[in-house]
Amino acid sequence: MALASDAPSVAAFILLEASIVLLLLLLLLHMNQETLKDLGMHRHQWISHLAVGAALVPVLFLVNALVALCFKVLLPKYFLDRNPLIDLIRTPKDLAVFLLAALYAGGIKEELQRAFILNRFRDHLGGAWFGLVVWSIVFGAGHYVQGPQGVVAATIFGLLFGGLYLVRRSLLAPLAAHALYDTTALLGYWFFSSGRT
Repeated sequence: MALASDAPSVAAFILLEASIVLLLLLLLLHMNQETLKDLGMHRHQWISHLAVGAALVPVLFLVNALVALCFKVLLPKYFLDRNPLIDLIRTPKDLAVFLLAALYAGGIKEELQRAFILNRFRDHLGGAWFGLVVWSIVFGAGHYVQGPQGVVAATIFGLLFGGLYLVRRSLLAPLAAHALYDTTALLGYWFFSSGRT
C-alpha cells in the first residue's frame, strides 16, 4: 500500500489510527477496572512535571542532531537531512492538520499507550525497565516510514519518554515533552525551512 502524498490524508490516517488505539486502550482499562489516573494522569505536582517535560525538549533536539550526524558520517547512504513526512507540509492548512495529528497521536496517544504497556510489563511481563527497552524498539520500528535514521531517533526518544515516565510516575512530563518537541519541530520547519511555499 502506497503512502498518501498529501498532508490532510496522512494526518487523517494518523488521527484515525490514534483514535482506534485510544478507544481500545480505554476499553482495556475499563475491563480491568482501571482509570487514566492509574496510568499516571494526575494533577499531583503538575507544575514540576510540566517543567521537567519542557526541560527535556532541548535534549530531544540534541539527540536528533547527534543521530543525524552519526548517520551522515557513518551511514551516509541512509542519511536524511529532512523528515519525509514533514516535506508534505506545503500550506498553512497542512501545518494545522499536522500539528493536530502530532499533538493528538504523538503527545497524547503514544504516551498513554507507552504508560499502559510499561505498566503491563511491570505487572506481568518481566518488569517495567525491560518493557521500556522492548517497547522502545517497537516504537522506533513503527517510524520506519522515516527511514533508518528516523527509526533510531524514535527508539532513543521512546527510551527517554518512557524513562521519564517510570522515574516520575506521571504522564504529564513525557506528554509535555513529546507535545512540545513535535510542535516546536513543525513550527520550526514551517517558519525556517526554505522549502516552504
